[in-house]
Amino acid sequence: MSRSNIFRMRIAFSDCDPAQIVFFANYFKWFDTSSREFFTACGVPSWRDTLAERGIIGTPLVDAQAKFLNSATYGEDIEIESSVEEWRGKSFVMRHVARRGDTVLCEGREVRVFAIQDPENPLRIKAVTAPEDYRAMCA
Repeated sequence: MSRSNIFRMRIAFSDCDPAQIVFFANYFKWFDTSSREFFTACGVPSWRDTLAERGIIGTPLVDAQAKFLNSATYGEDIEIESSVEEWRGKSFVMRHVARRGDTVLCEGREVRVFAIQDPENPLRIKAVTAPEDYRAMCA
């Protein structure tokens, strides 16, 4: 079984739509936060530090999917469990499960890459192979 991390939070009123349920896009925002929290829990340095030390600017998204199973509203405490489901050549797949207690609210899947600034075009980024030591830290 792969390593996982749990990010806990309380849903704010501003996270909800007029029907007082979580606006769907907020799950993607929370998955993004939970992704960084996962790497922090594994001991991967901040993206500021990886930029300074290795030129790695972070792990941008190249694909995202979600399946919405149950609704949630403001004032509720939820947790998002995140893990790396698969390491690929220059990309990896993160899995996220948002829960309120035992109730699964949303399941998400992201494909991300470790990226550097493209040396040939500073306005672009370029995927690089995930550093082996980071992969080991997250195993």
